[in-house]
Amino acid sequence: MQINGEIIVGIDGSRACREAAAWALKEARHHGVGVRLVSVVAPSAPGSAPTDEARAAAQQALDSVSAQLSELLPDARFDTVLETGDPAEVLAAKSEHAGLVVIGQHGSDQRTGGRIGTISSGLPGHALCPVLIYRDTEASEFDSADAHVTGGGGVVVGQDTSDYAGVAALDAAAHAARTGAELTIVVVTTPLRDDARVRAQTELDMAWLRSQVPGLSVRTEFVEGDPVDVLTECSAGADLLVMGKRGLGRFSSMRVQLGRTSSQVLDAAQCSLLLVPFRDDPALAHRRSAD
Repeated sequence: MQINGEIIVGIDGSRACREAAAWALKEARHHGVGVRLVSVVAPSAPGSAPTDEARAAAQQALDSVSAQLSELLPDARFDTVLETGDPAEVLAAKSEHAGLVVIGQHGSDQRTGGRIGTISSGLPGHALCPVLIYRDTEASEFDSADAHVTGGGGVVVGQDTSDYAGVAALDAAAHAARTGAELTIVVVTTPLRDDARVRAQTELDMAWLRSQVPGLSVRTEFVEGDPVDVLTECSAGADLLVMGKRGLGRFSSMRVQLGRTSSQVLDAAQCSLLLVPFRDDPALAHRRSAD
């Protein structure tokens, strides 16, 4: 995973967001970047200010997770920000200069404004950097100061022949190699696709990823079916699912918006999901085509 800027974490008081913050702090320490915890309080009505109760609850959520993070990593440094507005808009605006935005998959279990769960389906399509939607499990990120929670399912990346998928595969491979996980490349086949070409391209991509990410353990699965169904099923046994925001057919004006598959998997994924926008990564110059 390539993180070249500050990690923004949306905080709403829920367990999922607290776990997401711990995940982000560990990643930040590895990449040498900062972390900013952002709690956004929505106005009580259009044109009005948030209630004092809502602001107090949001600040309490920030203070609570800050205390937990300081206990987990006493030497870690992070900033906290309390803002007013639409949570999706605020976090999307901050993504312009961020390296990663992290949010919890579910909404708040407390009465705070700006519940992250209500915007998790909208933010990824507007953020200008990668977005990780953290799905919490019975285990906790606070159980270890070094390792992420894992069920041994490894990292799964949905792959096609697009540059979007190539960038997503690079990030998936880097994260898998660093955390000691196996990377599974899932290639969805259909009767209408040139299966021989897809398989040839996948072999080239596996060799390319190994050359770019030393020590990578990678395997491939070819599965026939609808991409949304296939990737959703694969996510059930994975620790992290990685996808490009769009698939085949890259247009410069669509580097942020979600494609059909990613937008539907976003709602159905059974593990944490990393959505990666296109970037002009130098490694793409070494990716060979089966054409």
